[in-house]
Amino acid sequence: MTGSSDVTVVVPTHRRNHFLPETIAAVVAQELAPAALVVSDDVGDPETRAIVEEWAGRAPFPVRYLDSSGPGAGTAGASRNAGAALATTSLLAFCDDDDVWHPGFLARLVPLLVEPGAEIAVAWGEDPSGERHYARLPEGLQPQDVVGPNPGFGGCNFVIRAEAFEALGGYDPRLLVSEDKDLLVRALGAGMSYRVVPEVLVHYRTHSRGRLTDKIEPRATSIERFMAKHAELLGPVDTLYLRTQVASVRRVTAARRAARLGYLAALVLGRLALVATGAWGRAAGVVRR
Repeated sequence: MTGSSDVTVVVPTHRRNHFLPETIAAVVAQELAPAALVVSDDVGDPETRAIVEEWAGRAPFPVRYLDSSGPGAGTAGASRNAGAALATTSLLAFCDDDDVWHPGFLARLVPLLVEPGAEIAVAWGEDPSGERHYARLPEGLQPQDVVGPNPGFGGCNFVIRAEAFEALGGYDPRLLVSEDKDLLVRALGAGMSYRVVPEVLVHYRTHSRGRLTDKIEPRATSIERFMAKHAELLGPVDTLYLRTQVASVRRVTAARRAARLGYLAALVLGRLALVATGAWGRAAGVVRR
C-alpha cells in the first residue's frame, strides 16, 4: 500500500458469503487505499455482517456494514445507492461481491480524476478462466453507441466523481439488469465524459450460484423498462438485440407452453437477423451484467 485516496468503495452483496471475503481482501490490498469501504447487504444477513465486522478490525481504513434490506431493496442498483449515500468522499467506486480488483485498480484510475476533466474513469475486466468474454470499453462513445450490447461498463470497473453520481440520481433502482449501462447512457447524455485505462484490472468470477440476474421475469421487465427510457436513442439493430434478450428470458419464464415456444422462435429469428446484419458478432461477444 503506497498511499490513500479520497474514494469510498461500495460493495453491494446478496447472499454471497462464499465470495465476499476475497472481494473485500482485494479492496484492502489496493496499492492506493480507499478512504472507506461500505458493504451494502440487501438481505440483512447476520453471517454477512460478521464477515464485514471481522474485516473492520483488520483493515487500515474504516469498513462499514450496511443493512440495506427493506421495501426498496432487491436490485444491485438500490444496494449501491444505499452505500453511496453514506459516502463523504469526492470519489466513488463500486465492486460486485463476486468480483476481484487487481491491486493497482485505484492507483491507475484515481489519477485520471484528480484534475478537472473527466467525471468517470474506467478499466477493463476479464474472466480469468476464459469461459466468458467481456467487452473492453473504448473512448469516445456517445449515448446512442451504448444502448445495445453493453460496451464494457459494469458495476465494478469504474470510479466516478461523487458529485456526478449525485447529479445523475445514482443508479435506477428499478432496473434488475442494464442498470450500469443505463447509468452510462445518462452520464453521456448529460454531457459527462470518461477516460479509459486500457488495462485488465478487474477479474469477473464465473460461477453457477444464484444471481440477481438469472432468467426470471423481472429481468425481462427491466430490459423493457430500459428500452422505454431510451427509446429515442435505439436504432433498429439495437432494438432487435434487446428484444432478443427479452425473448431469451421469456422462453423460460412464460407461463404457457405456447408462449414459451413463441419466444423461442422469436429468439432464433432475432439472432438470425442479427447475424444477417453483421451485428451478431458484436452482440455475442458481450456478456451482459
